[in-house]
Amino acid sequence: MSSGSDVVGAADGDPGAGGGRRFGPCASRTVVPPVRFVPPALPVVSALFGAAVSGVVIEPGAFAWSLVPTGVLFAARLAELRYGDRVAAGGGVAVAVVAASLAVTLLGCVLNPFLCIAAFSGYLDADRYLRGRQVVVAAVATGLVTAVGQGGGIPGLSELPWLYAALAAVNVGIGMMMLHFARERERQVAARERVALELAAVHEENLALHHRLLEQARETGVGEERARLSREIHDTVAQGLIGVISQLEAIRAVEPPARERIDRAEAAARDCLVEARRAVRALAPRQLSGHTLVEALGDLTRNWARSHQIVAELDADEAPPFVRHGDVLLRVAQESLANVARHGGASTVRLVLGGTEGWVELTVADDGRGFDPAEAAARGEGRGIGGMADRVGGVGGRFGVQSRAGGGCRVVAAVPA
Repeated sequence: MSSGSDVVGAADGDPGAGGGRRFGPCASRTVVPPVRFVPPALPVVSALFGAAVSGVVIEPGAFAWSLVPTGVLFAARLAELRYGDRVAAGGGVAVAVVAASLAVTLLGCVLNPFLCIAAFSGYLDADRYLRGRQVVVAAVATGLVTAVGQGGGIPGLSELPWLYAALAAVNVGIGMMMLHFARERERQVAARERVALELAAVHEENLALHHRLLEQARETGVGEERARLSREIHDTVAQGLIGVISQLEAIRAVEPPARERIDRAEAAARDCLVEARRAVRALAPRQLSGHTLVEALGDLTRNWARSHQIVAELDADEAPPFVRHGDVLLRVAQESLANVARHGGASTVRLVLGGTEGWVELTVADDGRGFDPAEAAARGEGRGIGGMADRVGGVGGRFGVQSRAGGGCRVVAAVPA
């Protein structure tokens, strides 16, 4: 039995194992309200046709008896409008309800062939209440019952049995085609839904990635600007104050009143220098906040070795106490270690931070597989190396990479002291 109320079923079913929305007239998830009254109306229409030809095509007595199954079907369809949603699809009650409906319809078709009009509801019943192989069985049974009425009831079956067989084959074939096309449509709908869900998931990932990239870009921009301001203050204000202090210290042979003013000026310059250096430290990269470059490199080396299970050591015995471009060297160390982890295949890594006259030099060497820089450049690789070179070159430093296939890699970055 079918009422056209909301129906939901699994997609992608086959006749033997599955289920889902099957037949075109009931394939949508939500059926418009007027369709709910079609099944109750069909028995009435069948009775009206039978009454019109009673005594001509149908025996009056047979038609009178046909009103009993017709009335039963009509009452059952009205009850379905109220209680149909309570029947669990595919359960024993559902199977019994559909079987009883087909049996009553078959009896009515024998007495009033026009009741085959109401037999169409069997397809709707199969779609709504049955699952899996039950649907195929109900569709075949509906086609057979419909053919009884189409063949003229008992007189037609007895006189032209081949006509019944032909009508039954046509009805069953049409039912199977409806089943096939409906399932194919459902598979397409299910595929579109899966694609839509995948696209939605990709869209969410893209949004999250976009937000992360924006945040990273913002942090990178802030970090670079802080580093630039730090260098500017160190190179201009701090160096200028050091020069002023040196000039003031050189003044000795002056009268006491002037000496007092000079001392005050020197003290004020020293205070300003302290504040300038504090600003330089505050604007240094986050890893250098509250730490020297040696401490930041030590933390970086230990954490990286622990994360990647690779032996790594830092030699900073010759490192100067203050490094003007420590942020640049720290970034070089980070990128170099990242390259070792991604491509190097090394078992040990050694970082050396030292100072020569006018320069601070960082060396990162590993015993990995190495690479041919020329081949890497020809393949369009080595962007990380190019970024390090640009960063070092931006502060007037020197940068180089020494490597060969199977011979490890050595990265050397030197910045002005």
